[in-house]
Amino acid sequence: MKQILKNAGVLLAVTLVAAVGLSFVYQLTKEPIARAELQAKAEAYTAVYADAVFANVEDADAVLQAYNATLPSGTAVKEILAANNAGGAHMGYVLSVTATGYAGAVEIALGIEKSGVVVGYAVLSHNETPGFGANCENADVRQQFIGITSADEIDGITGATYTTNALKSETQAAIDLVKQLEGGGK
Repeated sequence: MKQILKNAGVLLAVTLVAAVGLSFVYQLTKEPIARAELQAKAEAYTAVYADAVFANVEDADAVLQAYNATLPSGTAVKEILAANNAGGAHMGYVLSVTATGYAGAVEIALGIEKSGVVVGYAVLSHNETPGFGANCENADVRQQFIGITSADEIDGITGATYTTNALKSETQAAIDLVKQLEGGGK
């Protein structure tokens, strides 16, 4: 019995030390990871709407909350920024959109002109299967998005139906929101 208690005590001590160590490492890395994610998103936004100056959209949180309530489950517009030229003239929007793919959320950034034409596409994050859904990052997939005005214009990714459906859902949600913001309705 004493041996069992001794072993349990040792196991408890090792577990406690490991938990404290993990907590310490988490606290050390939390801020740099958040900064790196923010920098990656800023770079993606610049890539999807080149030469734009980004500004907040008035009442963006309320707009997104109301709009997301109308979307299918698993799809949401997470962020929207106005894209203006250097002179301050409004050109369009940059949106961060997420939908459920095969292995979880697929988050993309889209640059969309006021008229509803997609001018840029970048993948922000995903956990899709390599060789299938992960192909959403490929240049040939990225090129399909340029110039489209409807998600129906997106070709599927071979072997990645769930990923393709996620991309179509989030793209249409973004295009429809831009049209709504520009007074064109859904």
